[in-house]
Amino acid sequence: MQFAKIPDHDAFKNALIRVAATHKVAHAQLFLGPTGSANLALALAFATYLNCSSPNQTDACGNCFSCASMEKLTHPDLQLVFPKKTSSAIFDPQSDKNYLETFRNLLKKNPFLTLEEWISAMHFDRKQCQISKKEVGKIIQQLSLKPFMGPYKIVCIWLPEYLHHTAANALLKTLEEPPPCTVFLLIGSNSEKILPTIKSRVQQHAIPLFSEEAIEQMLRNSYSDLDGHRCKEIAFLAQGNLSKAFQLIEQSVGENFDYFSQWIRCCYSGNLIKLVAQSEVFYKLSIEAQKNFFTYALQMSRATLLGKFNDSLFQIGLPAEATFVKKLGLNVTINQLKEIITELMQAYYYVERNGNAKMVYLHMSIQIINVFASV
Repeated sequence: MQFAKIPDHDAFKNALIRVAATHKVAHAQLFLGPTGSANLALALAFATYLNCSSPNQTDACGNCFSCASMEKLTHPDLQLVFPKKTSSAIFDPQSDKNYLETFRNLLKKNPFLTLEEWISAMHFDRKQCQISKKEVGKIIQQLSLKPFMGPYKIVCIWLPEYLHHTAANALLKTLEEPPPCTVFLLIGSNSEKILPTIKSRVQQHAIPLFSEEAIEQMLRNSYSDLDGHRCKEIAFLAQGNLSKAFQLIEQSVGENFDYFSQWIRCCYSGNLIKLVAQSEVFYKLSIEAQKNFFTYALQMSRATLLGKFNDSLFQIGLPAEATFVKKLGLNVTINQLKEIITELMQAYYYVERNGNAKMVYLHMSIQIINVFASV
């Protein structure tokens, strides 16, 4: 993985490169970013740069044996640690090897991997995931050896929030005082779930979500058959989450604007007959499509609200949507928009938990009719 393959975050990349050039790299660092951010990709790119034989001022060379090994995630000085299903008390080397091979393959295809994608590929649920004390024991054992190729032995711990408490306790001393030439790169998504004793021993980096422009550009580069309007719409709907953007490629989001604009007009005019008919159509959609509609409606409502405050930082790159949001903002108050957003969030909550979509949609629509009528 190279920095050039990761959009945005230029200032942070440059900071990492400057630190590497001084050879005063912090021995334990936490790349903390929300799901769908570049935290994992940035950590891998930094690991690649640290052990590159011929790094330049902007990136790893990408041609040396070390870079080639890192691209395949088979570098002898790299340890990958990640949550696994630990139902068996007996350590099975073959099973462990299969986990690692699957993880490598997924990561090579998608360096922005999420936990949901990992557990889906392995067919187990979130509750079964953990990083065990045995995993930590393997880390400590491997670190007793000197680096084979590069200047550093690098341990990437993906999602340290899933460290079992016994594993975390076993890791603390090594994390605080690692062997020479050792760098721990922890990649987390939820700061509150990471033990304070772990966080106090690492240098923390906050990784933000991607900009809409960055996601749009990645979609254009990855999917040549997507038209510009759909790339913009998916980037808008993804809310900075690159993994979600890739998921939306497989789903139909092109009709969301038409559906939303018709729905909000019916609510504004109090047209219950049309809303009942719409609820029948909505009920037949998949749960993911229903959730996508509510996400889209929330984004549009948020854009309208920010427009009321003349927020120049929030711009919609879609002409039809931008025009609609502007007109909607002229006909609703700030308090009405806040109430609409509350109703949409509640509807999303119920649908996500398998509530009856037809009833949820109709109830929400009636509540929003009342919101419009409260002027």
